[in-house]
This record gives sequence, C-alpha cells and structure tokens, in this order.
Amino acid sequence: MREFLARNRFGVTVGVLLVVPLILMYQHGRRGGGSAVETASTGLAGLVQAGVGALVAGGAGFLEDYFVLVDVAERNQSLAAENERLVGEALLGKRLAVENEALRKLLGLRQARKELKMAPAGVVGRELTPFYRVARLSIDLDGDAAPAPDMAVVTHAGLVGRIVRTAGRYADVMLLTDTRSRVACEVLGRGVLGTLVGTGTLDEYRARLQVSVIEAPLEKDAVVVTSGHDRVLGRGIEAGYVADPSKRRQAGPFVEYDVVLAVNPAAIDDAMVVLEASAAPPPARGR
Repeated sequence: MREFLARNRFGVTVGVLLVVPLILMYQHGRRGGGSAVETASTGLAGLVQAGVGALVAGGAGFLEDYFVLVDVAERNQSLAAENERLVGEALLGKRLAVENEALRKLLGLRQARKELKMAPAGVVGRELTPFYRVARLSIDLDGDAAPAPDMAVVTHAGLVGRIVRTAGRYADVMLLTDTRSRVACEVLGRGVLGTLVGTGTLDEYRARLQVSVIEAPLEKDAVVVTSGHDRVLGRGIEAGYVADPSKRRQAGPFVEYDVVLAVNPAAIDDAMVVLEASAAPPPARGR
C-alpha cells in the first residue's frame, strides 16, 4: 500500500483534493447545515485565500510601484535634459540679442558720422591689470582695410583710444588711461580747449583734462570731446565727462579736472577704426 501511494502520490493527492470537497458538499446539502469538519475546512480555506490574496496584492503593488518609479525616473531625466537645453538656448538668445544691439549701435554710429571713414573691428585680446581692469586692447580689423598707428578706435559711446602697433590686420590699442596718452580736446558747448592726459591708474577708468588757468570753472558732467587740433584724431568724438569740478587742482599753467571716460573697455567686443576723418566734422552731441 505504501509503495502504491508512493508511486502514485500525485494522482492520489489530486483525487483526494477533488473528492473531499464533493463529499463535504454532499453532506452539507443532505444535512442542511455545516459540520465541525466543514466549518474548520472553510475557515482554513478562508485564511489561506486571504494570505494568498495579500501576497499577490503585495507583489502586484511592488511591481506596479517599481515600473511606475522607473518610468518617473526616466521622465525626470528627460525633463532635466530638456530644461538644460532650454536654459542654454535662452542664454544664447540673450547673448545674441546683446551682440545684435551692440552691432546696431555701431551701424548707427557709422550712419551718424558719415564724415568719418570707418571699418569694423573685433576685440581679440585684453591685457588686464591686477585690479582686473583692462590696460590694453588687441583688435582684429575686418575687411581689406589695414590698420595704421594713430588711427582712432571708437564705439557708439565714444573714444576708446588709438592704435600704437600693427601686425597685418591686427593692432594694439593704447587706451585713454595710459600715461603716454595725449588727446587734444574741447569742452562741448563751451569752446574751452585742453588736453586729455592718461593717469595710468590701474583701478579706474579716468583721465585728467588740462585747461588754461584763465578759463572759467567747468560744471559737473560737462562733455569732453576731441577737438581734432592734434591732426591725429577727428573732431567731435566723445571722450568723457567732468567728474567733480570742486576737486580741480592747479598743475603749473593748467587746471586739471578728473574725467570719467565715456567707454568702459572691459565691456566692448566690437569697435570701429577711424581710417580717415574730414578736417572739420560737426562736434559730438552730449549725453
């Protein structure tokens, strides 16, 4: 018997599992009530069903959460990449807008000063001081025009400096702050002539305007423009503005005023080189 059960244990087990419920159902229908065995088996089946149901529900919930989290992680990575791309495009758009505005202003300068023959140039190098101020610019002249020493370099805001050295289409620009810089100037609307002298200070963009001691005191923010009397730079290019007349000082036969320069060389990427200027262009307008 044991050998028979051992050889046919699978069939016997299936048969018992099929027969026992049938017998219980028969007894239940015949007696009209549940026996102790039936009640126990029903409770056991309920417990087993509840356990299996909880196990299946837990497994299904875990798998669902896993797949949902994987999908969320992928979407987060996609959104992060898209956000990075949009930020890059926004920054590029802002940079292009700034460059476009600067080029439009240079074009406006060329149209407003038709008496000046100018060629565009791009800033390709800056020599910085220990205070991170620009002490010298290097430019690349566009087109076929060749730079030459003493040519003025300007922007829409005013005079940057003049060329001192050239190498092909490249040139070094001496700024107005350089101690070697001397520019013949006049005070716009006052007829006061003087010389704008570089201070050589490394921590600020300023120069000194030297005028005769016989001239009446200048007012604050008086516009200083080139006079053209040095036969190097054209006339009427804004150079700067008188800072504080109360701090003027006498230096020999001259009175010196501190002048805030019109152009910050650290903020420009494009400029115009004055290739040729007429003898007497109209003076520049004040700000």
